[in-house]
Amino acid sequence: MGFIKKNLVFTIIVFVCIMAFAAGAYLALAESGKIDQAKQKITSAESQLKSMRFADPAPTQENVEASSENVSELEAELRKIREDLEQGARISTSTDGISVMASIQQFISRYQREAAALTDIDGESVEIIVPDDFAFGFEQYLDEARMLDDEDLIPVLDKQRQILSYLLDKLYSAEPESILSVEREVLELKDEGTGSAKGFAINSAITSKVSGAIDTLAFRLTFTGYTDSLRRLLNDLAKFDFPIVVRSIEVERPSGISTTAKVPANNNLDAFFGVFDGGSNSEVEAPEEAQKPVISENISIFTVVLEFIEIVLPAQSAGDNI
Repeated sequence: MGFIKKNLVFTIIVFVCIMAFAAGAYLALAESGKIDQAKQKITSAESQLKSMRFADPAPTQENVEASSENVSELEAELRKIREDLEQGARISTSTDGISVMASIQQFISRYQREAAALTDIDGESVEIIVPDDFAFGFEQYLDEARMLDDEDLIPVLDKQRQILSYLLDKLYSAEPESILSVEREVLELKDEGTGSAKGFAINSAITSKVSGAIDTLAFRLTFTGYTDSLRRLLNDLAKFDFPIVVRSIEVERPSGISTTAKVPANNNLDAFFGVFDGGSNSEVEAPEEAQKPVISENISIFTVVLEFIEIVLPAQSAGDNI
């Protein structure tokens, strides 16, 4: 203590120097950390710049404009797909149970009558043979127009009637020899806990149904005729007036041989019909008299599974700015 008292000024100077050194050391250490961080940022930026320089495609203004154009084209295509799939939403359905049941009765009577009275473009009779008391998928309502307990199923039933009307119009235009069965998904039976023994259930492996995204209604048509009738039906459906997709086709030949085939994903009907009798179109058509074989054994049984597709995604979905 005596030394400090005798050399007070010297002691203060030494203390100040020590404090200044400590402060300088602290600041130097802090700045060193900042410098390291800055170096890391520079290294990262250099790495990103190098990646961008060698990126394919390179981030040039020309490529940015091309990408924007591609996005616009994809958005337009998505809008078109959405519009096609939403055609089902344009079907006007009724929630009036009495009206729907009356429409079903009229539907059954109409197609029974038209099957017997059908004529070709020349006015000649081309009667389509159907079973007695045929109800075209609505057997539950042939004798009794029973009201549904679940009101939510009434518009679905009405929609099925309209879709079947569209399918039968196409099938009648194809002039089959006979219609053996018309089946639909009997949703009202499932709701009542009676199962779907009288209805049709599509194989889960081929359906497009996606919960919360895509709703479907499946149907199965079984008819007899020549391959030309099947061809005409499929070509008509390929126009996609309704969002209806052919899921599978089974052909039973007179010999008893059965063939099941899926329609190609690219809708190449030529490839499909090549399985049976060559392409779907010929450059030179045979005379009409020669197009229909006169041998009854050439008539086959066709079973066509179809699915009506209806998109239920919201108009604005994640990642979709349309």
